[in-house]
Amino acid sequence: MKNVPHRWWLALAALLVVLLAAVVPNLSTEAPLTNVPPPRTDWPTDDWRECAPETVGLDSDLLREMDAQIQASLPQIYSVLVVRYGCLAFERYYQRFHAAVPFEVASVTKSITSALVGIALERRYLRTLDQRLTEFFPEFYADGFDTQVKDITLRHLLTMSSGFNWSEDAAWLWPRSSSWMHFAAAMTIIHPPGEQFGYNTPAAHLLSGVLTRAVRTSLADFARLNLFDPLGIPPPEWITDPEGFTTGAHGLYLRARDMAKFGYLYLNRGLWDGQQIIPAAWVDVSTQPHIQGGFPQDADYGYLWWVTAERGYTMYFAAGYGGQYIAVVPELDLVIVITSEVSGLHTENRALIPGFIIPAVK
Repeated sequence: MKNVPHRWWLALAALLVVLLAAVVPNLSTEAPLTNVPPPRTDWPTDDWRECAPETVGLDSDLLREMDAQIQASLPQIYSVLVVRYGCLAFERYYQRFHAAVPFEVASVTKSITSALVGIALERRYLRTLDQRLTEFFPEFYADGFDTQVKDITLRHLLTMSSGFNWSEDAAWLWPRSSSWMHFAAAMTIIHPPGEQFGYNTPAAHLLSGVLTRAVRTSLADFARLNLFDPLGIPPPEWITDPEGFTTGAHGLYLRARDMAKFGYLYLNRGLWDGQQIIPAAWVDVSTQPHIQGGFPQDADYGYLWWVTAERGYTMYFAAGYGGQYIAVVPELDLVIVITSEVSGLHTENRALIPGFIIPAVK
C-alpha cells in the first residue's frame, strides 16, 4: 500500500464523493432549514391559551382598527384569529358565527393533503415524489392515451405543474362526472409536465386516490389517525366523491381554532408536544417555492402551499375559495386564520395581514 501513487488515492477519494452524492439526499437543496421555532412548553391540544395582544407584543389598537374595518367594509368575513408565541391573542367572529362552528375551508384542504403526502412518505407508503401517476391508476391508461401523461409524477401534482388542460372556470363540469378520478386522469395535456404552473383542483384530487391506494384506507381515516387525533381536532366533516374517495382538493370543514392548530403545527416544523407528526424536512421543503405561481393568489407555489413575502417577512399560506386562509410567518412566530363566505375569490381578505396584523407586531 505504501507504493500506491498519491494521485490514485485522490482519484479514489473523488469516486467516493460521487458515489455518496448519488445515494445521500441533498438536504441543502431539498429541505433547507427554516426559522427554527423556540422550545414550547404549552400546547393547544385541548384548547388554546388566550392572552391580551400586548402580552405577546401585538398592538391592540391596530387590531381594533382591523376589527372596525372588517365590520365596515368586509361583510364576507366570518372570523379572524391571530396566534403569537403559542397564545391566541386575537379572536373575532362576525355575522353571529362563533368558535364552535366548522367552516367550509375550500382549497385549504389541499394543504392538508400535502401534509398527508409527507406523512405517507415518511412511513414508506410512498417511495418517492417521482413515482408516476400511471402507477396508481393503471386502469385509466390501459389503452391509448397522451404519452406525456406517463411523465406526470406526484411532484407535478403537488406543484400544480402536471400540464393538464384545465380552467377553474370550468369547475362546475367536474362534479357532474360519475368518476371524479377518471375525469381528472383523462384530462388532455397542453404543457410538458413540470414546465408551467396551472392551478388545477381535479389534479390535486388525484392525490387522494394515490394516498387511498397507497395506505389502503380513506384519506379521511388516514388524516384522523395521523394528523387530527394528535392535534386534538375532532373528526371533521369531509365530503367524498361519487366513488367514495375523500375529496383531496376541497370539501373539508374545520373550526377556526382547529385551522390555527394546523398552522401552529407547521410553524413548529411538524412537531407537536414532543411528537413529530409531520417530518420537519417535509414542512421545510413543502413551504419553499418550487415554481412561479399565478392565479388565484399571485404568489409562488410549494407543495400545495402558497409562498410569498409580506412587509419583508417570508409567509406561506393555505388558501381556499372565498378568502379562507391559514398563514404562517415564522420569523414573527405568527399564525393567522381567516374564514369567509364562499361566494367569490375574496383575495382582498389576505390584505388584512400586511395591512394590520404584521404591522401590529411591536
